[in-house]
Amino acid sequence: MKTGAGGSGRERAGGLQPRAGSLRPALFRILPLFPVLLALAVPASAQQDTVNVIDPAAPPAPGLWRSGAPIEAVREAVIRYNDSAATRLYGSFTVGSGTSIRGDVGMYRGTLRVNGRITGRVTIVNGGLIIGPTGVVDGEVLVVGGRFLTQPGGTHIGGMRSYADPAPVVRTSAGLLEIREEPLTLGEMARARATFTAGKLSTELVLETGRTYNRVEGLPIIGGPSFRFPTPNEGEAKIDLRGILRTESDPTDQRAEFGYRARFEWQKRSGMRYGIGGTWAQEVLPIEDQPFSLAEIGWSTFLLGRDYRDYYQDEGFGGHAFAYPLRTLRVEAAIDYRKQTTVPASDPVSLANPDPWRPNPLVDDGHYTVFRGAAELDSRNATRTPTSGWYVRANVERQTSGDVAPAALPAEVREPLPTGRNYTFYKLWVDVRTYARINAIARANLRLVGGGWLGGDPLPVQERVALGGYDLLPGYQFRDQRCAPAGYTDPALTALCDRSLALQAEARFRFRLGLRDWLGSGELVLLERLVGADQADVVVFGDMGKAWLTGEGPGRVPNNRIPELSEWAYDVGIGLDFDGLAVYVASPLTGPWEPRLTFRLQRRF
Repeated sequence: MKTGAGGSGRERAGGLQPRAGSLRPALFRILPLFPVLLALAVPASAQQDTVNVIDPAAPPAPGLWRSGAPIEAVREAVIRYNDSAATRLYGSFTVGSGTSIRGDVGMYRGTLRVNGRITGRVTIVNGGLIIGPTGVVDGEVLVVGGRFLTQPGGTHIGGMRSYADPAPVVRTSAGLLEIREEPLTLGEMARARATFTAGKLSTELVLETGRTYNRVEGLPIIGGPSFRFPTPNEGEAKIDLRGILRTESDPTDQRAEFGYRARFEWQKRSGMRYGIGGTWAQEVLPIEDQPFSLAEIGWSTFLLGRDYRDYYQDEGFGGHAFAYPLRTLRVEAAIDYRKQTTVPASDPVSLANPDPWRPNPLVDDGHYTVFRGAAELDSRNATRTPTSGWYVRANVERQTSGDVAPAALPAEVREPLPTGRNYTFYKLWVDVRTYARINAIARANLRLVGGGWLGGDPLPVQERVALGGYDLLPGYQFRDQRCAPAGYTDPALTALCDRSLALQAEARFRFRLGLRDWLGSGELVLLERLVGADQADVVVFGDMGKAWLTGEGPGRVPNNRIPELSEWAYDVGIGLDFDGLAVYVASPLTGPWEPRLTFRLQRRF
């Protein structure tokens, strides 16, 4: 029987000095600084242009799926606009009645109103085309990032393609368009890759960070090759081999100094996609995927000395099969055999906060056989900055263990785990999000997320949940709801609840910053390259949530219902979001008015 919490409670060494007895040289204590220096020249999140001619009632354009307009259409629009033989327009323009233009016309940002005649192709990028009652366009029309409207009496002769969502492009100082590459995430800020092709075999060598920084591993460095090659019956196989170097050593030798991940997957590419795969890995994994994303956890840990996740070591192998019955729907079934063990907190470098690191909690060590079924529906028009569509993810698991070594928890939290028979439990997790564009400037988004114990024996520590702080309930303190009984002292603040449920709602109002009105051409190009759009969102939001222990007894909620709404926590807030780089202020609706400030590097959801 294990007791207490993993990790060291002593003070951390100051500055960049390596602590005594470290298994890594001083160089590894400085390595985490590198991504921070690289980040100074890289924006934190993807930005997109918007224009005031988007038709909110228009149906999705053909080919519009997840990431907006097809990249092929964006490339074609850029080539057409940059054509030296085309008439290039920047900003709104009107072709007056009786005026005739022969040849191709391209416009970037603005509305092209045609009351006269254009004979040739018309290309609009992040703008709109309106053919007036006396207007004629005799040629193919391509609109990317806006709408095409023909008023009564207007005439269009030729083909037409229109994509409402904005194109990720910028205008250079020479007046030409370039496709703007998507900004890098934390893990991509320090990435090196090389690709080789020999016949049908494609090989890629990758060296990168682990996309985060935490109090257990420090900055994980991941490297290795990937191989991709076609197979008979229109299939494709991919093999990924990765080694993991952890820049922080384990003071207790409970965790391996090096990790690894090997993954194989084959899928049929034509017709209905389906495939099979397998994994073999030894990794440090987070217990929960909230609060914050991995990148935000990394910056919070490095800059502020606050790591808001907990971790365990997962080692084992497994296989899975998947299929896409619809283009936006993936279903999967998997079986894994894992060894899960406790890992202690280490002593990584942080630029602030001289306090000791929060201990990493003990988990219920053991070998687990995991049966998992999952489904994911994603019809959003963009993955980072969606404005329409649905995202639904559901995951159900059955786990068994024959050698679990339970961590000691209060009897009020759970009954003792079985050690003389197989330990078995079921868990469900659901995340549902919907996005709606109300008009050209207003959007409404809604999210329902939660789950937990479904049946069987009580949940192990590594599957328990909590609520409060920075993500699902930003108006409350970190793990305000963690189901710890009165008088229970736990410096690790371990999540102890069986179930949790949260509902998030927000309204976003787009507005123009006006920076283009006083910036010079050089500064304007720099602005577009760094942050993309000269626009931001004012976000008004509200959240409600509850985490609880299920079953019979004092302080518990019966298995067949959720807590009464009077027992839930509620908060409201407002924020300013520059397409991901955001600041929010939120306060609880019950108790004293205590606004809490939160900085985010991505959207709330």
